[in-house]
Amino acid sequence: MLSESMKRRTEDSAMNMLKMKVREAEEKEQAFMQLLQQQEQRRAKELEELNAKHDEERKKEGAEQKQYEAKRENLEEAVRSHRAMLQLQISTPDDDEKNKISVIFLGLSGSGKSSALNVILERAGSQYSINGSTHEPALLTVFCERKEVYAAGRKLILVDTPELWDEDGVENVELVKDCLALAVPGPHVFLLVLQVGRFTQGECEMFGHLQKIFGREFAKHAIVLFVQFDNNKCRPQKINNYVAGAHSALQDLVRKCGSRYYELNIIKSQNALSYPQVKDLLSGISKLVASHGGHPHIVKRFSLQELQERNKVIEERKEGALEVNYLLREN
Repeated sequence: MLSESMKRRTEDSAMNMLKMKVREAEEKEQAFMQLLQQQEQRRAKELEELNAKHDEERKKEGAEQKQYEAKRENLEEAVRSHRAMLQLQISTPDDDEKNKISVIFLGLSGSGKSSALNVILERAGSQYSINGSTHEPALLTVFCERKEVYAAGRKLILVDTPELWDEDGVENVELVKDCLALAVPGPHVFLLVLQVGRFTQGECEMFGHLQKIFGREFAKHAIVLFVQFDNNKCRPQKINNYVAGAHSALQDLVRKCGSRYYELNIIKSQNALSYPQVKDLLSGISKLVASHGGHPHIVKRFSLQELQERNKVIEERKEGALEVNYLLREN
């Protein structure tokens, strides 16, 4: 009995010890789980704080980006407004400027630009050109020249030009700036001068050169003028028939210029023909200018200030040449 009682006590003691160890293990496990939970909560809190910090930084970056975009838009708007003001200064002239039409004569050497210009000067202003007879081919033009005449209550500015590119098709920038400077407040119209019965490879390539020089939109302000001299052996024909039977390249050039073309006969024995021809041409020029609201063609690569400064240089050069001529005459 005694041994059995001791055995039972021993078993109870062992059981109690086992239960105690189990409780200790459970307590340790519970403490470990609590510690693990605390660590997870701490990491979650740190992650939440980090995300919140990142969100705040992103919001700050977003606000800064919006502020930058707003500043950029304001700057772009200011630039657009400035350009619009410059455009307005160029294309919306005052009352005196509205009565001016500037025309640039373009073409290859020997096409008849200067002769046509002189005929228009004489017929439009009912006066003779200072260069002498308008019924003879003029001398080769070397520099750009500006001449003015009043016609129908408006000042007509006519700018004569030499070829604006060389044999390799490279433009002469100085001559381009000269003709544009002399055409201020324009140019309103480009007059492409071609001689009847002559259409060379150079003239076939002319439109491409002019488009590169004056921009893609220049053709909207262009008119083709066909001139015919007295020494041309071909019998004068109606210009419509001439264009209808012309080379396809010439017809294409006329089409690119809006099918706007006129004729001008520079003939001694029939010089009276040029009166109605000049009248028709001036009427066509006025209609073209009116179709653009009186606004000139803008060559964007040259500013108005640059052209005005160029004009001063041309005037100084002209005055210097006059002074030299005077001194030569005195000597």
